[in-house]
Amino acid sequence: MKNIKKIAYFFGALIFVQLFYSGSIPIVKAQGESSNSYFQDLDYTKPYVYEVIQFGDSAGWYNFSAWPNSFEGNWKSNASGQIRINFNGFYDKDPNDWGNIFGDPIPWYDIEIYENSLGTLNLNFTLSNRSNSEVARALTLGYNNFQPGFLIPNGNLTNVKELALNQSDPGGLYDIVGDIDIEESYNFLYIDFEQNDGGQKTSLIYDRFSGLLVWAKTNIFGYLLEINSLNFTIEDSLIYNVIKFSGDTGWYNLTGGFEGDWSTNSGGQIIANLTGYYSKDPNDWGNVIDDPIPWFNVEIIENETGILTTNFTIANRSNSELGWTFILGYNFFQPGFILHIIDNLTRVKKLAIKESSGFANGLVLISETPLTMKIAFEQTDGNGDQETSMIYEKRTGVLLWAYTSIGDYSLEIKLDDYIPWESTETDTRPGLNFFLDIFPYILVALISILIITTSLIASRFKTDLKKYNKYILVAVIAVASFTSFFIFSSSIKISEENEPLREVNDLILIVDYGNGTETTWESFDLTNYNTTAFDALSRWCKVEITDYGERGIIVESINGLKKGWLYTVNDISPGVSAEKYNLKDGDIVKWTCN
Repeated sequence: MKNIKKIAYFFGALIFVQLFYSGSIPIVKAQGESSNSYFQDLDYTKPYVYEVIQFGDSAGWYNFSAWPNSFEGNWKSNASGQIRINFNGFYDKDPNDWGNIFGDPIPWYDIEIYENSLGTLNLNFTLSNRSNSEVARALTLGYNNFQPGFLIPNGNLTNVKELALNQSDPGGLYDIVGDIDIEESYNFLYIDFEQNDGGQKTSLIYDRFSGLLVWAKTNIFGYLLEINSLNFTIEDSLIYNVIKFSGDTGWYNLTGGFEGDWSTNSGGQIIANLTGYYSKDPNDWGNVIDDPIPWFNVEIIENETGILTTNFTIANRSNSELGWTFILGYNFFQPGFILHIIDNLTRVKKLAIKESSGFANGLVLISETPLTMKIAFEQTDGNGDQETSMIYEKRTGVLLWAYTSIGDYSLEIKLDDYIPWESTETDTRPGLNFFLDIFPYILVALISILIITTSLIASRFKTDLKKYNKYILVAVIAVASFTSFFIFSSSIKISEENEPLREVNDLILIVDYGNGTETTWESFDLTNYNTTAFDALSRWCKVEITDYGERGIIVESINGLKKGWLYTVNDISPGVSAEKYNLKDGDIVKWTCN
């Protein structure tokens, strides 16, 4: 019943807005060029195609004119259907636009929606020359007055992010309050909006270099749409800036042949130019990642007092060979520069964890953001020489950042200007949230004061009531205390992930085995972004875990003791999985056998 009311309110509001405005969609002529704030190389001669991954419930299309002229008909698609858009040009918004915070001019285009019937695409719905605002609202590719649709002005991504954040709760009559999460990787900008009462959830991913929508999943009141761009391709040339390098190195191909020594330094570069996807070298030492795999031409550059000088080049080498050479992998898990099976994250995780033992035995830690996956390996047997951490972009599989070391060799690189784990979250109207947090306590205090004051005034006129004042006072204090405690208990929120640090120092780890035995490790450091509460434990202990993906891990065994294990940081339970809690300098981590 509650959902039916929500739907009724939604459509009622929609019709009201349409009745409020009048006018019609202007007839415009395509000018075929981009506004300066938008991507300058849009193709006006071909459609941009999106495959429909999920679709639920047919939907009505409404333009910006007054009801009933606004209704254009019902449209629908299905899994493996398509949505195609053809850009016409950039013009001012419709005069009756319900509201879009993006300034004029904005994109206009033709749109076609297809259904898939037994492998055949059938045109279900088409409209010509419609604004990005109208299409965004019709497909729910936005929220409130933030309606980015199929194209954002990528000339100023900072402004786009600010606009997105400011629409979390703009305060309009029909605007909805929600939480917003924003993340940037090398190729993508991710914007996620989730309505506080669960009505709407809209996730959008845009190509940072073109501003085009790459992927979207949006749902509201039974309507569901997930689409994926069929036009997006990755760059052939991957340029990595060298942050750190040390150690003498030689290049050996997969037949064991020596190809020469190579070197770089801080400020240098490693350039990997993709030549294609082919079968592995017949003499591949072993790579659990299936054919076909990427092959590259590689150029290694040194920085000599600001001058970039080529130190070493090699042509047409497999991703396996690059993985082994640069230590961008461990054992037979050699993802190298492109982890091309990234579209199957479950399989990636299984392969990464399976190869935790082999030539080197160690611990594998996998963690994720909406756009990226981090895979970290730390050797625990022998001298514990190897430490390898790699961050890959989920949708492309491209290596974004890596730190790896073994013996005297160490290398830290990052793709262009990528910053590891860069993510921004916002709370909705912090000032309002603070007031709402303390309002229940204010209300309890006011009611208590009112009752006590009323009792005292009444007893002045009826003296026989004075004997009850102390009982009323005790009762009010007791009820107020209990109510305040109940409100406080109900308002306790689970801690969110804090910001990861490259290095944390002066840590203390305590392991309480529950049998009167405690072991303590003091004044140690964690580095290379392996700085979580779980990293502190695995640094000193042999650990067995169960990985539940995005929900995190459960520690099943520490040093062979298989019981329930819980952890605290500075005597406080963080409320998130240990591999998601990032430590700070001086933290005390305690693991207790439950």
